[in-house]
Amino acid sequence: MNSFIQTEAAKSKGGIDGWYRARNYTPVWTGEYLGGLAQFIRELDAHGLAPALFQLDAWDAQWRAPSPDPRVRAAVEVGTTQLALYAIQAVAYGFVDPDTVHKKWDDIPRQLTAYHFLDQALQQSPTQFASFLLQTAPPQDERYKEMVKTLARYRKIQALGGWRDLPATAQPAGPGSQYPEWNLLTSRLQAEGDLPGGAPKNRKRIIDERTGDAIKSFQFRHGIEPDGYIGTATLEELNTNIGYRVNQIIINIDRLRWMPRTWEQSEHVEVNIAESALRVYRNQREITVMTVVVGRKGISETPVFHGDVESIYFHPTWKVPTSIAKRLLVPAALSSSNGPQAYMVEHGYEIVSSYGSTSVHSNTVDNLNKVASGSLLMQQKGGPNNSLGLIKFIFPNDSAVYLHDTNHRELFEKADRDFSSGCVRVQRPEELANILLQSNPGWTIPAIRAAMEDASQPDRREVLQKKMPVYLNYWTCTIMGDSRVRFDKDIYGHDVTMFQRFGLQ
Repeated sequence: MNSFIQTEAAKSKGGIDGWYRARNYTPVWTGEYLGGLAQFIRELDAHGLAPALFQLDAWDAQWRAPSPDPRVRAAVEVGTTQLALYAIQAVAYGFVDPDTVHKKWDDIPRQLTAYHFLDQALQQSPTQFASFLLQTAPPQDERYKEMVKTLARYRKIQALGGWRDLPATAQPAGPGSQYPEWNLLTSRLQAEGDLPGGAPKNRKRIIDERTGDAIKSFQFRHGIEPDGYIGTATLEELNTNIGYRVNQIIINIDRLRWMPRTWEQSEHVEVNIAESALRVYRNQREITVMTVVVGRKGISETPVFHGDVESIYFHPTWKVPTSIAKRLLVPAALSSSNGPQAYMVEHGYEIVSSYGSTSVHSNTVDNLNKVASGSLLMQQKGGPNNSLGLIKFIFPNDSAVYLHDTNHRELFEKADRDFSSGCVRVQRPEELANILLQSNPGWTIPAIRAAMEDASQPDRREVLQKKMPVYLNYWTCTIMGDSRVRFDKDIYGHDVTMFQRFGLQ
């Protein structure tokens, strides 16, 4: 049998052959351990990983009726090891490989591999095999645990029949107005925890202040401006099918597995593109959260990837990408009622041969057309009217995407915040800079503000003594700092791909 296992292991990719060689090609999967593996895979369903994703029924049939042919038994033995590694990898680091969905995502080096978890599990008794893996392989942070609990809660609602659709009203219903299905509305808000403690009897079916606050809670959790009134957008979210919500939770649990483990990385910045929010985490704890502006859907979408913030620029010059100059700025200058020269001067734009050059070309139509063709470049002088605002945070990448301040702060007040050309505009850049500069001596909030406003030192660069990992993620379902679940629109359509990978509708 050992020689047949050696032959089968040699055919396999990855480290299977070496793994079996260390065991002298001895069979691993006795009946008891097969039972433990089957139990482990079945219980992964609580983590959103259905047994069908691993073809468990087909494998179980082979295990229950072993072939008399030793070659076939050897193939099943090696295949079972591959299955175990696949299932462990799925719950530890993701069923879907992120770089197959987001081409700019780089693999995260893992300190513990699926082989490590499997080796440790096989050192346990067969009766402890499944429980050991379920305790150690999944991410250990509280957000992940809360997402798994949320999946169980929504599945329970689904099993009870979900929720009935709420009717529309001629005018948005809110505090002080009557709602025809009062009981249905309050039951719906209670189901997701927006109206805790039960609803008082209300024969007049008037939405009271407490219920209005519950509507605001629901709206905030669904990326809607919280005004307490049931308008079109709020009604659409209230009536979203429970099955769709369950599926959203499943795919976003998987996205959470893509992140580094706590022991791999204790501090990092996260930007959730779908939510248009930035959070900083330290030792599993959210230490700050702020709104951001992200790329326009269908036009200049912010990519999903990760990197390390290496430096900060104060009072920056904007090196306008040719694609943006061609699409937006050159047409705006040429169509300006005051003429291109006045437009360029008013907005601080310059035409140059190379970024950073102090040798400036005239703002003629011919030169603007050269900017559009890429033979000349455009830059914007630093200052309060600069599109980057007064500070930018650089993490090198081939998409020329970074975090920065903005001269359009009114956009942070909007519920939908996809207005940028791909970069991420940050609501409180001084606070973010203060966090990133903790290892650089001499920096305080006042010092940061002074550097931002110092026109005598444009493009002043401060290299971080401690780089900060930053992740541009895309989560349409998240656990907020107060443990409530939040759902956001699939603005870029990435959920569709994830649903397909999981076989969900």
